[in-house]
Amino acid sequence: MKKVKRFFSEMEWLIMKYIWKNEKATVREVWDGLFPNREKAYTTVQTYMDRLVLKGILSKKKIGPVNVFKPLITEQAAMKFAAENLVSRAFNGSFGLLATYLIDSRHLSREDLAEIKQLIAQKEKELS
Repeated sequence: MKKVKRFFSEMEWLIMKYIWKNEKATVREVWDGLFPNREKAYTTVQTYMDRLVLKGILSKKKIGPVNVFKPLITEQAAMKFAAENLVSRAFNGSFGLLATYLIDSRHLSREDLAEIKQLIAQKEKELS
């Protein structure tokens, strides 16, 4: 499995989430699925998908008259890379600093805090 070389752009995330959900797709399927009102040009979607092929994120195979794109990495691998990239760049590699930021940001509900406490307790049991 290839390693993601850099953070995805917003459009790349949209495209990849569509393809992960559907397991494979043509440019037309992605375009129709994401932009049914034609907010983006077909060629824009095609360009982004071709870039994802060049980055080693998608494969492209000609089947009949169309190209079919499939993911070469899992959604989990992409999310892991994105999280590690964020922690590395914004929090000097410290997940503890990220957790502190999230808790201090006051955007967490009581339910969020309860869930985090439960996750910490589970992780502590696993490490024991």
